[in-house]
Amino acid sequence: MRADKEVDRSKMFAVGEFWKDSLEDLEEYLDALGTQFSVFDAPLHYNFKEAGDRGAEYDLRAIWDGTVVQKRPIDAVTLVDNHDTQVGQALESWVSAAFKPLAYAMILLRPSGYPCIFWGDLYGTGTDTTSKGEGDSEGDSNGPERQQPVSQLEDLIRARKLYAYGDLRDYWDHMNCVGWVRTGDEKRPGCAVVISNGDEGFKRMEIGKEHAGEAWTDVLGWSEGEIVIGEDGWAEFRSPAMSVSVWVVKDAHGREEFGKR
Repeated sequence: MRADKEVDRSKMFAVGEFWKDSLEDLEEYLDALGTQFSVFDAPLHYNFKEAGDRGAEYDLRAIWDGTVVQKRPIDAVTLVDNHDTQVGQALESWVSAAFKPLAYAMILLRPSGYPCIFWGDLYGTGTDTTSKGEGDSEGDSNGPERQQPVSQLEDLIRARKLYAYGDLRDYWDHMNCVGWVRTGDEKRPGCAVVISNGDEGFKRMEIGKEHAGEAWTDVLGWSEGEIVIGEDGWAEFRSPAMSVSVWVVKDAHGREEFGKR
């Protein structure tokens, strides 16, 4: 940036890390700053951790309870894991691999908060303790066990960029299967998302009468086949067990990019 160029500091984005699993403490921290400021949503991370640990026993309708993004979305930087919560670190509270795609769908494909992607979730992290060098009987085991990248996280990021636009319609009415619709805008299509932390899930949701007759498919490829939008603008979307599906119109711009690395 040129030294002689005046900076409009009112438009600068700032985030702080005050790692407390307490919405009350985080609100006190934010209020004391005296200006709009964002903070990492630690309570949301711990909700994701609990949800992953408990599996189908966890009520997904409680996932936002006590979080910054629920109470003060403009101040919330949402995350799943970070460098401190990963395996082997001081605040280790790693979200289970099975739940991570669901968690990332929640922070990437909804309008509230500023989502933050952990490098280790995108590329993998830690030490690969399974490999052994020539003449090395122990292998490289001087660090935490390697954690694999989150399955198709790149595609979830791509889905946000291409399809997560417009108004939000929530269908948050079952403890193990929830869904929502992003209605799109004048230039970009929307999407329909279904998440299940139990058995295969189904959710009847409204897309709009203007979409009647369209064929929609899951860009992640985890749900096979097509879903045709009814004349009333509604359709029943599905998700595999302990998974997420992101449905968009079959011929939507950018569909050819999914599944590539």
